[in-house]
Amino acid sequence: MEFNAVIFCGEGHNLVPLTSPGESRISKALLPVANKPLIEYVLEWCDQAPFQTVNIVTEMRDEKQIGEVVAQYEKHRDAELRNTSPIRIFTSALKSTGAILSEIFPVEEGDKSHENYVVLPCDFITDVPPQVFIEVYRGNSDENIGLSLFYNNIFEAVDKKVLRSNYTVYSNQENGNMVLLDMYSKDFVTVDKFLKIRSQLLWRYPSTLVSTTLLDSFIFFMSGRCRQHSVSDIQPHRPINKIKRDLARNSWQHSDSKSTIGLFALPQNALFVRCNNLPVYMEMNRYFLRDVARFNPNKHNNANKENKDSATVGSDCIVGHDSVLGERTNVKRSVIGHNVHIGRRCRISGCILLDGVTLDDEVQLENCIVGKNVRMEHRARLVNCNVEGSYTVGKNVNLKGETLKNISLDELSDGVLYESESDDTDPASSVVAGSDSESFDDEGFEEEEYDDDIFTR
Repeated sequence: MEFNAVIFCGEGHNLVPLTSPGESRISKALLPVANKPLIEYVLEWCDQAPFQTVNIVTEMRDEKQIGEVVAQYEKHRDAELRNTSPIRIFTSALKSTGAILSEIFPVEEGDKSHENYVVLPCDFITDVPPQVFIEVYRGNSDENIGLSLFYNNIFEAVDKKVLRSNYTVYSNQENGNMVLLDMYSKDFVTVDKFLKIRSQLLWRYPSTLVSTTLLDSFIFFMSGRCRQHSVSDIQPHRPINKIKRDLARNSWQHSDSKSTIGLFALPQNALFVRCNNLPVYMEMNRYFLRDVARFNPNKHNNANKENKDSATVGSDCIVGHDSVLGERTNVKRSVIGHNVHIGRRCRISGCILLDGVTLDDEVQLENCIVGKNVRMEHRARLVNCNVEGSYTVGKNVNLKGETLKNISLDELSDGVLYESESDDTDPASSVVAGSDSESFDDEGFEEEEYDDDIFTR
């Protein structure tokens, strides 16, 4: 069973200020985790299958940078994989995954093509190989035309408020498989005051369960029959998650037995993370730092221990190439990017410094995420702060729990000075909840929009 992988590179609204518009903007697909771009983790995962084709969908403004990273990745890729599983990059003016998928792989009504697809986000990291999911999909009944993957949060330090979980309605089958029946956003249920489940669903699936902890991976395996259904039964230009929800409802909305969508929940001990917000992004970097300390305990031991003036870098750190650390600088539990210049007597703990950062002497950073090409002047001190790329922090600045952004002339003309933030005291949890507006109607069922599309996030 061959699959075409389609990777959607979203905008990264929940990763502001790192993905804020501007000269130092970073595409979400290129955000580094342990100094490796997210897209590389996804491509390596795809190469384990391998898939028939690997298709990357991005906006035109990110095409060049993503293309450069993919070109570097191709240089180290197996020659046979380059021939049997080619990587292609597409740009599209469309904004929904369903519409883009129809544009890249058009399917006409009555088309008997049996092409299979797997829709992927650009921001996931997992130790579960794709063969596991493919075998689960193959093991489902013939009625199953798709498989949606869900996972559990593995980071206790991440506040549940920043995780976008929803009401996932599903049923356990006698054969041990699970069937996805419906999905509702938590915002919709909050406005409606209660969760509406149709009696028709319960008649067809009396063992129905509802979960509010399962997180949608946005990985969706779909057969050619699934796409034929989307052409004939539902609107194919909707976001893929709405198409998936509509196909799931197809299994119980009709008197005749219809095709189903499978659900597979990863076990708790499996590593699966989507780096789609700042707290998870920070914790995923720390996860790799723990591995570095565990397997390379002497990695950053100073070559000349008698030199008391040399910089001290803990074994739980990653330092990129061409980075310079000044005398008596101390770095702990941190990821230092490439071409970073750190002055003398600096203290850095629990931080992520992206490429091109410059720190003057005696700068102190704790639990901060610092964007590309940021400059911090003498004796600046930041705690629990997030800094947009190309920002300059002045001398002796002392800040805690702030998000530092460059103010553009457009923002000033619109009267926008500050990003809206949550009431949480942890600045890492101050993320944008999503740019898509959600609408609700009196019925709250047939017309309710499940607004969550990976290409716009």
